[in-house]
Amino acid sequence: MLMMQTNRQTDREAELEQIRRKRRRFSDHKGLRQALNMIFLLLAAVGLVLYFCSDNYHIAALAVIGVGMLFKVGEFFVRFFL
Repeated sequence: MLMMQTNRQTDREAELEQIRRKRRRFSDHKGLRQALNMIFLLLAAVGLVLYFCSDNYHIAALAVIGVGMLFKVGEFFVRFFL
């Protein structure tokens, strides 16, 4: 009985260590992800304002939003593949 409890504790500790390692890995790129998201939000806001507040710059506004989307795709790759 005591042996089974010890094995369960060891298994549980191993699982907790895996979870801790996984969380550390995600926090390593947190600053980069936040920076990429802030750039995306800024470019999206500027693009929307440019699109709706001017009559002559629709293509430029779409280009700004497109560049913002590239930053968002970059953040996606950092989040899921690094």
